[in-house]
Amino acid sequence: MNSKKLLLGAVIAAATTGAQAAPYGFFDARSVAMGNVSVATGNIAIAGLSNPAMLMMNESNDSFALLIPAVGVQVIDNGGMQDLVDEFQVLYDQFEASPSTQTGDAMVAVLDQLDDTALVLNADANVALAYAGNNWAFAGAYRAHADAGATITNVDTTYTLTPGDGPTADFTAVGVLTSTAAFSVATSFNIMGMDLAVGVTPKNVSVDAITFSQNVNTVNVDDTVNDAIEENLGSFSTVDAGLALQVLDSITVGLVAKNLMSETLTSTTLDMNGNPYKFNFDTHMRAGVAYHNDLLTIAADMDLTEVKPLSFEDPSKMLALGVELNAFDFMQLRAGYQTNMASGATDPDLLSAGIGLWLGFHLDLAAVVGSDSSVGAMAQMGFRF
Repeated sequence: MNSKKLLLGAVIAAATTGAQAAPYGFFDARSVAMGNVSVATGNIAIAGLSNPAMLMMNESNDSFALLIPAVGVQVIDNGGMQDLVDEFQVLYDQFEASPSTQTGDAMVAVLDQLDDTALVLNADANVALAYAGNNWAFAGAYRAHADAGATITNVDTTYTLTPGDGPTADFTAVGVLTSTAAFSVATSFNIMGMDLAVGVTPKNVSVDAITFSQNVNTVNVDDTVNDAIEENLGSFSTVDAGLALQVLDSITVGLVAKNLMSETLTSTTLDMNGNPYKFNFDTHMRAGVAYHNDLLTIAADMDLTEVKPLSFEDPSKMLALGVELNAFDFMQLRAGYQTNMASGATDPDLLSAGIGLWLGFHLDLAAVVGSDSSVGAMAQMGFRF
């Protein structure tokens, strides 16, 4: 399990400015660059993870794909937690050296701001092998995914003018690491002159929970690797299912339902209210539509269900928009936008861009930016023909 702990530690260490979870998931650099659309645009390399029906309806008509691998991290600052922690620790050092009401009140003011922030991080790595024939398509995939959320707990703003008795709080992080082995199968039919593809992805998901808590006065995210508590929560099996309808030669409509058999896993670790952490893998539905021709692809995805927060982040109900320009077949230029439409969500909107290159193999790169110094990146290599 040490490798899983290192994965979460690497995410937290890299994401010192915060991040937003992506409950639907991000699976390849192309979809990330296009705002995380994939329900009606996924190529066969990642269709098994995004919408298995797209195994039979990928735009480039590929019959074989190998993804080796896709790796990405999303880092999104929502509230400026890292800057506030740094500011608090400077004030803490000043208070310890020379306690004063002015410094103590400044520490209380920073804690008040920190109390409204949350830090959510995610990382992903996956490999896939897919084959699409005339009537049937098959794919196998393995995915490792990490989500982590952090917030400020046990806030105490009372203090005396004594070293060691200043305002204080705890930095608490909760992470869930999933390892998914999936096998997908899809086929297609002709209905009223339109091609309809259906696909299913049975999968087995292994889950580990990691928790970390340290006084905000001295917290260092690098310590999470050594100090985090890891717990294996076991595994469960479930199924994803998808549809894709070719309305016209250039328009595809898609629908996917993930985790048709929902599951809730419970940790023995207690939260700040004394209750065990629960990790919900609920059914999640998303719809998508795409227009594509030889030069241009335009797509939109929208969550149909609101996803509960993993730990401290906002609930999620994403709207994603993306565009891709095919430049001379060996290069694709991409851009995208996504926003969280969940009630009460304050996550920043995200802009993304990327490029795809054919160099004897496919190389795809993507970057994501948003307000509050938000950043993200994904890269992958593979073959499709």
